[in-house]
Amino acid sequence: MAGEKVLVIGSGPAGLSATKELRNMGIDVVLVERESYLGGTPKKLKYSLLFPELRPASEVLDPLIKGVESGGVKTYMESIVEGIKDEGKGFTVSIKDKSGKITNEKVNAIIAASGFEHFDSRRKYEYGYGIIPNIYQISDIERMLSENKLVTTKGVPPKRVAILLCVGSRDATVGNTYCSRVCCAVSTKQAMEIKERVPDAVVHIYYMDIRTYGLMEDKLYWKSQLEYRVGYIRGRISEFMRGPNDTVIIKGEDTMNLNRALVVPYDMVILANGMELGLGSKQVAKALGLEFEEHGFVKPIDPDRLPVQSTKKGIFLAGAITGPKTISDSITEGYAAAMKAYEYVTKGIWDESDFAKKRVEVAHH
Repeated sequence: MAGEKVLVIGSGPAGLSATKELRNMGIDVVLVERESYLGGTPKKLKYSLLFPELRPASEVLDPLIKGVESGGVKTYMESIVEGIKDEGKGFTVSIKDKSGKITNEKVNAIIAASGFEHFDSRRKYEYGYGIIPNIYQISDIERMLSENKLVTTKGVPPKRVAILLCVGSRDATVGNTYCSRVCCAVSTKQAMEIKERVPDAVVHIYYMDIRTYGLMEDKLYWKSQLEYRVGYIRGRISEFMRGPNDTVIIKGEDTMNLNRALVVPYDMVILANGMELGLGSKQVAKALGLEFEEHGFVKPIDPDRLPVQSTKKGIFLAGAITGPKTISDSITEGYAAAMKAYEYVTKGIWDESDFAKKRVEVAHH
């Protein structure tokens, strides 16, 4: 090896793990992060406990962050990739900082790991987020739990809590017809955390379907009911209204009981807002010349066999830039993308995809 260098865009779980693995293999890394801190969305929103083991998020993220901060990584904070020039055996990358200054870096490969954004529940105006007091998003609740400030607007712990699943996911009216994959598990985890802190609280989860797949079925779904007495109500919620004393009244139908009308008051309502590709990742994808798939995420060259290779030679993908992911999945993809980038910069290996070729052939017919 003779000074091979890889650009990593984004310092969330995927970008951090990719950076760590590349450094372990002796590859120089240039890391570009648009924020002023490392850690991505989990750090920004101060994630509390991670499912399904309910361990502090800091236990997982901090070692990865320290690995970057300990040295050996050229880091551009509060910066974006403005554009790239394909040089045949690498890229010249234009990096713009917050002052507008442009710096060019020559790299042999790129890993795009710029992540996702949480759906903004204000787009579902009927749910009253940002208008009616004591309506929060799961992304808000993570911060409240991590700061030990789980209280209503009156400054007291909630005694009746409702959690509504699939806000901004599986919803054609906002353009997101896909499942965000983690919201059921996060909501169930939060319900258990709330019961730990306020044991006499009544917590109800309103759902269309429960998707705590794999081991989470036992560790979260059943445990939340049998040990924490969390209630699950299958229903359709039409609107929230402001009630007396800053309570929130839920109106809808209980679809498990002959569509019985629901009019139920709560002290706190939590909207399980999903994941979507944010403006930051859209800007990254456009700057790199990458393709988008039908749901708006970045398209891999072959989602089954080559999930961390992009449709552009020399550019790899990791984490939620390609679709909703758990933190552990994002970390795993970061390692995988690092290995594929290592193969590419040291041996010139770039796997071609029959799937991609067939897709192009179909598009041309």
